[in-house]
Amino acid sequence: MITVNLDKKLDFADDIFPKAWVFYRLRSDSAVLYTGYCARLSAKMRQFMAQTQDDPLISELISKSKYLDYEVQYSALAALVRDKINLQHEAPEYQFRIHPFRYYVYLALDAYRFPFISIQETTNDDWQYLGPWRSRFFLVDTIDSLCRILKLPYCETGTYPCYKLDEGLCRGWCMNLVEAPQEPAEDHEAKAAEAPATEHSLEKLETLLKETFMHPNNGIYEMVQKEREAYFEDLEFAKADLLDDELWLLGKYRDWLNFLFVAKNLEYSDAIYEIRGGQLISATYEGKNYHFTSDNPPYRENEALALPLNKVDEMKVIYDYIREQINAR
Repeated sequence: MITVNLDKKLDFADDIFPKAWVFYRLRSDSAVLYTGYCARLSAKMRQFMAQTQDDPLISELISKSKYLDYEVQYSALAALVRDKINLQHEAPEYQFRIHPFRYYVYLALDAYRFPFISIQETTNDDWQYLGPWRSRFFLVDTIDSLCRILKLPYCETGTYPCYKLDEGLCRGWCMNLVEAPQEPAEDHEAKAAEAPATEHSLEKLETLLKETFMHPNNGIYEMVQKEREAYFEDLEFAKADLLDDELWLLGKYRDWLNFLFVAKNLEYSDAIYEIRGGQLISATYEGKNYHFTSDNPPYRENEALALPLNKVDEMKVIYDYIREQINAR
C-alpha cells in the first residue's frame, strides 16, 4: 500500500495518482478514519477538499487526516471487494457518518398530481419512482430536454397554469386539474356526450410519462439523432452541434435506465465472485473466501425501478462487471 503524507501542500493534480481503480483510506496517526474505492483518486480528493467549505463533517475528517493510503486494483469489482473486506476488520470513525450517496436523487412521476414530474430525495410517498441518480444537475437537464422535445409538463413555478402554456412550450396538461364551474347536471351530461375525447387528458399524459421516462428504447434518442444528421447534411453545423449535448444526455439516461431495469435481479457466480440480487454475496481474495451481508428491502409496486441509496454504487459496479463478462464470451 502506498502512503501519501497529507501534511504537505498537495493540489491533487491529475498526475499525482494512477488513473486506475484504487482502494483508499484516510487515517490519522493512530486510526483509520474513512475508506472507499474510486476510479480517479485525484478527483475524489479534490471533491473532498471542495466539500470542506460546506460540510462540517467532511471538514472535520480532512482536518484529522494525516495520511492517505491507496492500493491500485485491477478492476472496479476488485476495489469494491477490497473495501468490503477491510470494513469487516475495521470500523473507521467516519465510515457510517459520511454517506457518498447523500446527494443522490430520485425521479418521481405522477400523471394525476401536480407538478407531474419532480425530483425527490426519498421514495416515501406514492409517486412512481426511478433511480437514484447520482447527479441532480444531470437529471434536471435530462428532464428539461425530454419535456421540451415532447411538450410534457415540467412545472418549475409551483403554480399552474404558467407561462409555458402561453408560449406553447407545454400542452396544458395542468388544465385538467383546474376545477370547472358548476353546471346543472343535465347541461353537464349533454356537453360531455357531445365533446370528443381530449387529446391532452391525464390518461394520455400517464401513457406519455411512462413511455418517455420508463422505456429505454422509446425511440427519442434516434429521433434526435436523425434530426442532427439532417442538419449536418444541410451544412447547418451549428444546429447539429447543439444537439450533441442533448444526445449525450439522452444516451446517459438510457444507459442508467437499462441498469435500473435489471439491477435487482442480477445473478452470477464464477471462481472468484458470487452475486445474488445484484449484490456481492461472497468473494475469494488472496486465497481466502469472504462472505458479505446484503440489503434486500421489500419493494412497493411504485419502486420497481428504484434501488436503495446505500447500495446503488455497489450494484452499478456489479452490473458493469457482469456485462463485461458476457461481452467477453
